[in-house]
Order: sequence, then structure tokens, then C-alpha cells
Amino acid sequence: MAAKMEISDIDFLNVIPEWDNSIDDLTLSQTCKDAENENTAFEKLEDLTLSQALDQYEVDFEMDDLPDFELTQVPLTADNIIEELEKAVTENCSENSRYSFVEDIDIDKLVKSTESRNTRKNTTWSVATFNDWRVARMKSNYCAIPELLQFTANDVNQWLSKFVIETRRKDGKPYPPKTLYLLCVGILRFHRENGVHMNFLDEKDCVFYDFRRSLSARMTELTKQGIGTTTKQAEAISEETESTLWEKGLLGSTSSKAIMNTMFFYNSKLFGLRGVDEHRNLSVDQFELGKDQTGSFILFKGRANKTYKGGLNQRNLSAKNLKHYLQNPVLFKIYEQYLNIVRDLNGTAFYRRPLDKGSIKFGEQSVGVNKLSNIMKTMCAEAGIDGYFTNHSGKRTCATTLYQAGVPEQEIMNRTGHRSVESVRKYKRASSEMLKDISNILEPSESMCKKIKHEDNTEIQNRTENQEISKSAAGGVGSLFTGCVFNFNSGS
Repeated sequence: MAAKMEISDIDFLNVIPEWDNSIDDLTLSQTCKDAENENTAFEKLEDLTLSQALDQYEVDFEMDDLPDFELTQVPLTADNIIEELEKAVTENCSENSRYSFVEDIDIDKLVKSTESRNTRKNTTWSVATFNDWRVARMKSNYCAIPELLQFTANDVNQWLSKFVIETRRKDGKPYPPKTLYLLCVGILRFHRENGVHMNFLDEKDCVFYDFRRSLSARMTELTKQGIGTTTKQAEAISEETESTLWEKGLLGSTSSKAIMNTMFFYNSKLFGLRGVDEHRNLSVDQFELGKDQTGSFILFKGRANKTYKGGLNQRNLSAKNLKHYLQNPVLFKIYEQYLNIVRDLNGTAFYRRPLDKGSIKFGEQSVGVNKLSNIMKTMCAEAGIDGYFTNHSGKRTCATTLYQAGVPEQEIMNRTGHRSVESVRKYKRASSEMLKDISNILEPSESMCKKIKHEDNTEIQNRTENQEISKSAAGGVGSLFTGCVFNFNSGS
């Protein structure tokens, strides 16, 4: 510990300015008072070390930025100064700290909370499917298959190759090729989460070439069998279908339910919201109505979604931020009416339970996830519209409508939130009219068909007459000439 400073060692005369005969009595008294104050300050520092005393004396200007530890409540000695200081720091941090300290379990919870539910389901399902196959094969062949977390590179090439070929659905039918691949993705994710880093799906890693060759061969075999070659996809809402929904009161402002349907459908069509997840997490403060020199608009401020998480790998991307100018004043008024109602309710949830009691009312309770997931299907069924409609129909309608209007793909991606051209192309669909035109172009013309039909009929008729003549000839000469008189003249 540094040597203690003795008061006798300090020359207080040094703090008095150099004597000047011109100094009057008032100046002298002020100087003496300053010296007396400094003497008092040093007396309070008598028990501190030299370094502590200098710090206390020279950096008083920083004390306003430091916590008030109130150390004077307990007499400080050489034995308790460290203990009292740590105690004061701990108490102050617990009360006024700007930091939020976490434990390891809190970190795990945070990571899992940002993971997609479907991703978690895929991982759980993949591991469970593998374990079911593992148990069945060990019972059948009396072989020892290590657990997934004990796998080596050789185990991947040997046992995972057999797994992708032998595994089946619960009904005994083979999995489609894409499902097999997703099984492997889930197992790979399970490995990474538990510290096993073997990317057996990396084409650049030749260590797992045997496994990838087996997986590719199995997927090719299933495709040849026609398994997984067709996928059932939600249909887009055509302009005619949309008009029918308005005419039958399922869209519009005639009831609370119709308004909620309108909000759901046009949030999907105008801003490219997908499925259930984006709608379920939607907040009323993400919408802003306004007017400028162009016209009335709705400003939508997006947040995290399936294609944009905002994590480390997407630090150069930004959330969806769209300004949609409404040409239809009716739709603008419906948005305005609904937003004014729900903003007066408690909470920030966008979709509220409609109350049809003779007037437009909505409850405090938000719409449940099960009801949200069936809005498009229920709405089209009530309108008597046939087809396969799900909540994805709204986003597909957005992409398809823009595609048919000739909007550039980049602008379509800005609306739908897709990050690649390949992804947005999967969502685009040709209209029924376009498909009909394509079919008419490829088919033979009607006049050509009539000409071919006439030629075919003439050929068939000639063939029939020839067949009848042939049959008659086969029956004998007498049968060819009946009731005829023949005259033969002989020359002289």
C-alpha cells in the first residue's frame, strides 16, 4: 500500500499566490479563505493513501458522473475499504444499472425464441423418424447402430445411406424426394445444435460423397416412380373471384366479419403477407394512413418474418417498408374505420374478434391462430367458390397479379419479401385466361379439324365399298350378275 500522506508534509503557503504589494485587504482575505478551505479538504483525506488523495483532489470535476456510493456511512479503514467499496458498487448496480445481466439458460431461451416453429418441428420430426428406423433395424438385423450424436463420418456414409433408402411413412408408403432431403436437413441441424459439426450435405466435402450419392440415387428412383412429382399448391384469387366475394358481402364493410376478412385479404394482396405467422404477429402500429401530393396511402412497416430475421447474416438487409397508394376510396375508408376502432382497444394486436350485434364492433380479444389459419378457406367456401384456397392464396395473388401486369421481378420481390428470383417465380401463376390462350395456340385450328374429319369420312366410305365388293367376289361369278341378258353375235 502506498505511503500515507502527513498533513505536516504539505506546504499550504504554496497555494497562496506570490506576494504583491498591490494586493488589497479584500483580495488577501479571499486568498486566505481559499487556503483555509483547501486545508480542511486535506484534513479529510488524512487517512487515505497518497494515490487516493491525489485522485480525490485532482479529479473532482468527474465526480458528477460517478455513482453516489455513500461511503461515509461506515468508517473506512485499511481492512474494510475494499469490502465496503465492493458492497457499495453491488448495491448501486442492482438499483440503477443500465445493463441486463443474463445466465446461460437465458441465452438458450433467447436463441430458441427466435427460431421458427416449423424449423423446430422439422428438427424434432427428423430425429424421431431416424430413431424409429434405428430401433426397427437393430431388432430386425441384430446390428448395433450408434446414436446420432455418436456418429462418425463412416457412420454417416454407412447408416445414413441405408436410412434414406429404407425409411417409410407410417402407412408404409415411401417419402417423396423433397421430404427425404428435409429429413437429412433436420438431422444436420440436430448435429450442429449439439456440437457435432459434419456437413454431410456439402457438395464440396468429398468425405461424405458415398452418402450424397445414395441420397441422390434414391431421390431419382422415387421421381421415376412418379412419387412427389406433383404438389398441391394454393390457388391465387382471380379478379372474378374477388368480385364475387365483394358481391356476396364477404368483403367490404357490411359487417364486422366482412371488415376483418377485408383486412386479412388485402394485407396479403397489397403487402405480400404470408400464411399465418406474419398475420398472427401483426401489430396495429405497423400501419400508418396518410395523404400527400400523390394521393391517399397506407404505409406498412414490416418486421421480422420468414425471409427476414434481421440476424447476423442479414445485417445488410432491411425490413419491408411499403407505401401503397390507394386508388379505391372505399378500401381506404375501410382501413381507416378499422384502425380507428382497434387503436382504442387495449393491446397492439391487429386482428380483433368481430362482434356482430347490429353495428360494427370488435372485442378486446385477438383472433385465435386457428381461426386466422382458415380465413381464406372459409371465406371462399361460404361464397360457393370451388378450388384449393389457403392463406397462401393471398400472397400468391399478390405475385400473380403483378406478374400478369408485367411488373419487373425485382418490384414483385419488394412486395412479397422474397430474397431470390427463383423463389418468387414459384409463387407466380399464369391466369386462367392466359392458360386458355396458350392451349388454343398449341391446339390445331377448328377448320383444320373439319378438313381432316371430311377426309377421314371419305376414306372410310371408300374402304367400306371396296370391302363389300371383295366379299361379293368371294361368293362366285353367278352372284356378280343377276337378271342380266347377254347377246353374243358371231361373225360370218
